Amino acid sequence: MKVGFIGLGVMGGGMAKNLVAGGHQVTVYNRTRAKAEALAGAGAMVVDTPLAAATEAEVLITVLGGDASVAEILFEGDDDLIAALPDGAIHVSMETISVAYSETLTETHKARGKGFICAPIIGRGDAAEAGELTLIVGGAKADVDRCAPVFEPMSKRAVHVGEDPKAAAIVKLSNNYLIAGALGAMGEAFAVVLKAGVDPQVFYDLITATMFSAPIYTYYGKNIATDIHAPPNFRTPLGLKDITQMIDSAAEIGVPMPLGELLQDQLRQTIEAGDEDLDWSSMARVAARAAGL
Repeated sequence: MKVGFIGLGVMGGGMAKNLVAGGHQVTVYNRTRAKAEALAGAGAMVVDTPLAAATEAEVLITVLGGDASVAEILFEGDDDLIAALPDGAIHVSMETISVAYSETLTETHKARGKGFICAPIIGRGDAAEAGELTLIVGGAKADVDRCAPVFEPMSKRAVHVGEDPKAAAIVKLSNNYLIAGALGAMGEAFAVVLKAGVDPQVFYDLITATMFSAPIYTYYGKNIATDIHAPPNFRTPLGLKDITQMIDSAAEIGVPMPLGELLQDQLRQTIEAGDEDLDWSSMARVAARAAGL
């Protein structure tokens, strides 16, 4: 298939490379052109504008930072990438966006006669490189089925969670909310252990060998045990964005989130402490500082 691909950051670069390897005709755009040029040798076509990536695409994929960056790319200046897509084309939004913006995009694509799928990602950069991501997919089944050959090289599974794209947005935010909860709990637990004089590495080895062997604990727990949060896989401001969107989305349907508000405050404190460029596992430092560590 002819695939336009916009956004070649930590996740997008590996995803686009796997699409090329999977036999698709991939046209790539990235603000930092050097990242796009790195894919030229693999067989991708590099273009200078987002519009050029869209005009011949059967499927347009965006992997950007969220609502604002998607809006900027889709509707920058006089360009309207959705309108520029060929008839019958589908836009697949693979970044984490708010539920409200997923609804806006659904209506905008419908008005222009184009398909829209929300398909945010579960997985880190190494999983993107290996083609082993999990995709949370929301959209019309016919559109999802058409995109299956595109999803396959990038992922080990694509889970269709509903016909409405916003279903995928809320599932992804809920997933990230659970990660934030685990980070907050680990921060407090490691602070207690450390202040009591126990080696945090011993604690980490124990919990990950028994009840807490899931990737969320093995990966982020190592960051917290060593207090090393760089290079970041997911920066703290992105975590704050997602938790804020989760709280707002829950409020719209009448679900209070008192724990979410505590996590939101911890992420704000993390940024205020100067850790905005670190992985969001650095929010564990809030508990450590409160304990005088």
